[in-house]
Amino acid sequence: MKKTLLLILSIFIAVSCGEEGDSVSARKEFIPDKDVYIGGYINNSSGQQIACYWKNGVRFDLGEGEVSDLVVVEGKVYAVGYNFGGNASYWVDNEQFELEGTGNAEAYAIAVHDGDVYTAGRDNGAAYWKNTKKNKLSGGDSSGYGIAVKDNGNVFVGGYYMNNHHFVIPAYWKNGARTNLSRPSGGDGEVLDVEVSNNGTMYYFGMSMAPNNMLGYLPKASYWKANGNRTDMPNGGGWQKGIYGGEGNGGYVEGDMVYVAGKVDWIAEVDDEGKDIPGTGGTYAHYWMNGTKVDLPGGVFNNYWVSTAYDIAVKAGFVVVAGDVASESQTQVPAAWVNEQLIHLEGEDTHGVAKAVYITD
Repeated sequence: MKKTLLLILSIFIAVSCGEEGDSVSARKEFIPDKDVYIGGYINNSSGQQIACYWKNGVRFDLGEGEVSDLVVVEGKVYAVGYNFGGNASYWVDNEQFELEGTGNAEAYAIAVHDGDVYTAGRDNGAAYWKNTKKNKLSGGDSSGYGIAVKDNGNVFVGGYYMNNHHFVIPAYWKNGARTNLSRPSGGDGEVLDVEVSNNGTMYYFGMSMAPNNMLGYLPKASYWKANGNRTDMPNGGGWQKGIYGGEGNGGYVEGDMVYVAGKVDWIAEVDDEGKDIPGTGGTYAHYWMNGTKVDLPGGVFNNYWVSTAYDIAVKAGFVVVAGDVASESQTQVPAAWVNEQLIHLEGEDTHGVAKAVYITD
């Protein structure tokens, strides 16, 4: 172990440094005068997966399953998620509402508009729910991963569907009507998050995959603006220098700044016998700010897992990213980064993932 260092940070209570890099145990504030909510799940001592959220580092358990997304409206916490083999639901504070469906639904995103709760996911194909009532979306083999509602009440769901030629097509549905988004020629793509900017412009965040003679497909984090134009994020160096590709899982728009949270996968080096060299390759968390890749510290190499970023939010000059990092004993430990400073949300022996982040005004 590296020597433990004491750092003095005005917005944190306790700070330590270990093999994973700088690590902060939050006890009070992530951001001065703001509340930071992070949703996800942990595995408890019995191995049960528990849906939960953290408010400024303090955990609130909601029940079996996972929290995929959350928002805070007028002091109430609206969280959405699902339980494998069960059904999808949303919570208002700690009150649970089960979503209409077949019993195998999964819900990934939530929005609140004029007192109504909108969630998006899949139930034998893409769907969204207004309060608990399901609205089926076109596309067959498809899923909705992101949702946003404009001030005028128009509902936008982002996701994918598979066409007859077995390509995965990135798409969005506006009030149920589907529109395709661009993808690389001969390649695939999918939308994983939907955001509305302050001026009402729609943004869709996710990934695209272009055919590559050496790798089969080369993935990149991507986002699409309202008109459908796609912007691909740089992986940094290219596959010739050991990088397989990247993925975007979530996004945020503040003024003219576009943020994408995700990961970059490195290809393992091989020895003279063609075997992977331990400690090389792996998955690493990053975010992109207007196309510039920012590395997120922390995590140790553990069975190719190091770290992953799933969501991002920005407020008052602070960039908060939710995700997971590997420790010596776990491949995934719930984590967040505040201006690239790593925060372990739980102990380093606790398996779990932080999937979503929301910062109050």
